[in-house]
Amino acid sequence: MEVQSNNKGYKVTSYIALAVCGLIFCVTIGVAFFCGIKFSKPIIEDMTFRTPKSSTNGSDYDFAARLFTPRDGKKTHPVIIVSHGYNSTMENCEDVAEYYANKGIAVIVFDFVGGSRNSSTEVHSSEMTAMTEMTDYEIVLDYVKNNDAFDKDNFFISGQSFGGLIATAVAERHQDEIRGVILYYPAYYMADYASEVLAKGPTKKMTDDDDEDQKSDVNVSTENGDLYDWDNLLVSETYLKELSAMDMRGIIRNLNKDVMVLQGDLDEDVTLESTQSFMPYFPSAKLVIITDGEHGFFDEQLLQAEQESTKFMNERLR
Repeated sequence: MEVQSNNKGYKVTSYIALAVCGLIFCVTIGVAFFCGIKFSKPIIEDMTFRTPKSSTNGSDYDFAARLFTPRDGKKTHPVIIVSHGYNSTMENCEDVAEYYANKGIAVIVFDFVGGSRNSSTEVHSSEMTAMTEMTDYEIVLDYVKNNDAFDKDNFFISGQSFGGLIATAVAERHQDEIRGVILYYPAYYMADYASEVLAKGPTKKMTDDDDEDQKSDVNVSTENGDLYDWDNLLVSETYLKELSAMDMRGIIRNLNKDVMVLQGDLDEDVTLESTQSFMPYFPSAKLVIITDGEHGFFDEQLLQAEQESTKFMNERLR
């Protein structure tokens, strides 16, 4: 007996197998592309801004910044500016910046001019004042306002520690342009304490006749008066006078935007009690107490702060 093979059935089976394989391949590529967009790290871009010197001598200063853009293929994004604390740098803000960007929100962090011994600006802290830091922040703010990559209807301001104090003052001046404010352990007490530092007297008397050896630090400015050692940073008389003159309670009263304050209960630099004493002055604010949180959040405490603040922003997006 002659056995005949069913070539037609074999071909149909082969076509079905090829089709299934093709479908699996397409689904795999699609999933990989989706995961690449959703879960890969954000696009990080180094930037430079220019700000006026506090003194009358020399050219303006450049300061570094970084832009974190969500890798989601969208042309515009909600945006938040995050400023670092006293004697700190923008690197301390990059954990939250990456987290926010992975949640679809663009982030800019930057170094205050003269705001740290380790600042990328390489400018001595004698050039830094409360007003110069506000100016630095507003220069970044103007960049956001004039860049079509950002959704200006969904613009948030944030700051950590002393950067939170500065962010609060900037937000009060620009509240018609922003959706809300997120503050990490804001160091409002520094405005109250600046007068006490002044009263103790300078660490070093500065004169225009001082040579570089007498100044002991390269590029120390004499324009802003004597120097005071405050928490391991030499700050100027002008810095302390400007800071002590800031009415933070009045500024907070005038800030008619939703505010979230994230505060650790174990913070020894900006205590919970200090932060709580300022909360009644806010027209609209929520205090989130981070259990076991210190001055600077890490691990579980950082994740809780990131989740709470992201929820705050998402609830206010237009």
